[in-house]
Amino acid sequence: MIQAMKRNIGRGRRASPALPTLVASIAAACACAPSHGPAAAADIDGAAVLALATELAGPAHAGRALGSPGGALAAELLAGRLREAGFEVAFRDFPERVPVNAGNAALETVAPDGSTEGFAWREDFREIARGGYEGGPAEGPLFLVSDPGAPFPRGSILLVPGRLSDPEDDASYAARGAAGLVVELVGTDPARRPLWAGQAPGTLVVPKQGFVKLGVSGAAFTRLAASAPGTRLRIESPLRFVDATGRNVVATRDGDGGGAAPRLVVCAHYDHVGADRDGSYFPGALDNATGAAMAVALGAALAAALPGADLAVLLLDGEEVNLSGSTAFARAPDFTLAGVTVLNLDMLGSRADLPVSVYSLGDPAGSRLARALVAALEAAGFRSAHEAPVRNLDHTPFSMAGASAASITEYDTADYHTKRDLPAGLSEDELDRLGDALASWALAELAGP
Repeated sequence: MIQAMKRNIGRGRRASPALPTLVASIAAACACAPSHGPAAAADIDGAAVLALATELAGPAHAGRALGSPGGALAAELLAGRLREAGFEVAFRDFPERVPVNAGNAALETVAPDGSTEGFAWREDFREIARGGYEGGPAEGPLFLVSDPGAPFPRGSILLVPGRLSDPEDDASYAARGAAGLVVELVGTDPARRPLWAGQAPGTLVVPKQGFVKLGVSGAAFTRLAASAPGTRLRIESPLRFVDATGRNVVATRDGDGGGAAPRLVVCAHYDHVGADRDGSYFPGALDNATGAAMAVALGAALAAALPGADLAVLLLDGEEVNLSGSTAFARAPDFTLAGVTVLNLDMLGSRADLPVSVYSLGDPAGSRLARALVAALEAAGFRSAHEAPVRNLDHTPFSMAGASAASITEYDTADYHTKRDLPAGLSEDELDRLGDALASWALAELAGP
């Protein structure tokens, strides 16, 4: 499904009717705001943010996987909205190797009498990307692991309890002749789709063959563990790794005419985890259509309120794979990152009653920014707290490049990385109030000395 590509999809898309209205209302409210000193309050339209998030989560974008047609279409859509708001927009491409579900998926037991029992994909079992093992079929005697170091017959399919699961053991299992592994999932479920294979950011996963991995629900694990002696397992994982091209959307605004040197960067990843082979897709409404839509709205608000300010909005690809887009940009930035404030938006506007978490790497500059954001959110009536060090969000590469960076998120795990992450789970009011709070903070940040 995902191929190495560099697509040029037409830019003649119609603008959302809500965005020009949003920009106009902000411009009217802030027409007298100077580029320095106190700025007028900006009103973020939650309905406009929700509308754009809903479009991003729709079937045209099919899960927005890195390198996919839907992902490319999403990049074009976001670029168009930012151009409408007065930004200069460029695409920055980078290489990545992504997991796709290109093969078949199967899990069944074969009892000693020849009878079989099947298990349901995405209900009982799923693929596992961690470790970089590609899929395919495998069959062998079921062996329940009680000690990772204990011997087992060569060619076995290992059934591993969640309490004993450690990806570091995979190489040993494979070297000792296991044909595959079925591991009990803990704290997650088969409806979720994982993409990260465990490699360091900025590096390509090295695929491995000959060892097939699946994850199963606790209920499916119990059924498998109760199998009669002599039972065999037939398993197949659809997972394959393919080379693809990620695309960052880099939007800058040279407010003072002296070359774009932004003090504040608003960023969000727009990619999600794609689709299954049957065409059903993971909408990614909360994660992270909301963050991308809010970044566009904030960019428009700031540009209208402080026309003399230099600004940047980054819509990043490949966060779900390996923080790929943020890492690629931080390694070759379009502008100096040292000393710049980077606000990363990831999962906003959940209907669930959740605190708004502020994550940083724990460095002094990131921690100061995070504390300021917490104070601004609490002043606006939100429950908020700073957590650090948190490394698996897009603020990390920016912090390591010298920026003051933090992420804001409502980490709702109920539908995380499942096909249930739909716009119905989003709150227009929450997006409206959170957007207003972030816009007020950002305008004060930009209007300061």
